[in-house]
Amino acid sequence: MNKSDLWRKWTVNCAIGELLGIASAGGTAFFINSAVGEPIEIESKLIVLLAMMFAGFLEGTILSYFQWKVLVTKFSKVPRREWFLYTVLVGVLGWFLGMLPSLFFAPTTNASDGVTATLGMPNPLFFLVLSVGSGFVLGAIFGLFQWFSLRKYAKSAYKWIIANALGWGLGLFCIYLFASIPQESSSIFFSLIMGMIGGALAGLSLGAITGWFLLRMEVK
Repeated sequence: MNKSDLWRKWTVNCAIGELLGIASAGGTAFFINSAVGEPIEIESKLIVLLAMMFAGFLEGTILSYFQWKVLVTKFSKVPRREWFLYTVLVGVLGWFLGMLPSLFFAPTTNASDGVTATLGMPNPLFFLVLSVGSGFVLGAIFGLFQWFSLRKYAKSAYKWIIANALGWGLGLFCIYLFASIPQESSSIFFSLIMGMIGGALAGLSLGAITGWFLLRMEVK
């Protein structure tokens, strides 16, 4: 397989994997929100946290499959189970870390007067910058976990950490941007479409950037 075909297939597979992964996470979130509602008590917050960690398991499983089937065309010795293990672990960890602030540290509604504590709430631009910064950090962690496998089969495998930091930084920007478009009055269908577009663009961003680095890594 020539370099352009490898890059194209890797990018497309990352896009498909992340789209399906985000869709499964969104479905999990919708289901748990319908079942639990707004998590106020510690028990309901823990249920939501566990549910979204399961969503991370689903996302990691799906993404690892679509990535691995292209990855082995260049690094044929990377075991499927090993790639799956590290990708799923970081998927679960990512959702765990991502859900903690909103569940346990965000301002809550005062039940007695129904007023939400919004003093000092950051503006959307802050959250946009925060999403990109979070993407860099979580992407670096994501790349680090996959590096544990890739370092045994690829030269200069440390580049994979940089690649994922850049890819997920842009990817989370896309996810946040399209997730912020729907309003409270928007239909579920419209919100779902925006989420799918954001997920697909995130996958394309991740695939395009990491694919560029993938082409420049050599087999040991």
